[in-house]
Amino acid sequence: MNNSTSFNKTSIRMIISAVLLLIAAGVWSVYLLKDNTPTASENRNALIGGPFNLTNHLNQPVTDKDFLGKYMMVYFGYTYCPDICPMDLQIMTDALHMLDPDIAGQIQPVFISVDPERDTVDIMAEYIEYFHENLIGLTGTVEQIEAVKSEYRVYAAKADNTPDYIVDHTAYTYLMDKEGNLLQHFRHAEDPAEMADKITSLIQ
Repeated sequence: MNNSTSFNKTSIRMIISAVLLLIAAGVWSVYLLKDNTPTASENRNALIGGPFNLTNHLNQPVTDKDFLGKYMMVYFGYTYCPDICPMDLQIMTDALHMLDPDIAGQIQPVFISVDPERDTVDIMAEYIEYFHENLIGLTGTVEQIEAVKSEYRVYAAKADNTPDYIVDHTAYTYLMDKEGNLLQHFRHAEDPAEMADKITSLIQ
C-alpha cells in the first residue's frame, strides 16, 4: 500500500468518525430530553449516573460504590478509537493538571469502554498509560457495558461489522459529585483551561 492510499483511508476514517460523532450527539440529546416538559429539563442531571459492576485495568471487580466520597470525571470511549477518544482523554488529563492540587486530589478520572469485545483488561491497562497517571480503565461483559451505558444515557453502537470497525458513540466527559450525581458534562474538544475553570467553580 502506498502512502497516498494510506493517507486517503486515514482521512476517510477521520471524516466518518466526525460524522458519527455529530449523529451520536443528536441521538444523545433526543434520548436524554425526549420528555420536553420543564420538569424533565430541569431534572436532566438526575438522569445521568447510577449503579454498575465492571472490571478495572488491574483485573479487579469494581462497582459504583467504590467511588462514593470522591468526585469522578467519567469518559466513555474505546481504545481503538482513531482520534476522538484520545483527544478527549488528553483534554481531561490537561485540565486535571491545571487544577489546584487540593482540588485535583479529590477527583478520580475514569475511562469506561464501550467496546468490551476488543477492550480486554490487558489492552485497557496499556492504553491508559498514555494519559493521566491516576486514570482508571473499566471494562466488562457486553451485558455489563450495556447496563452502565443505560445508567449514563450513553449511546454507542458498531458502525459496521468489519474486523476494524468504528464505534459510533457520544463523546461527553461527565463530572460526577461524591454521591455519583452529575454536576456538569463537557462536550468533545472542550478547551482544557475552560474545563479546569468550571471544575474549580463547582468544587471548593
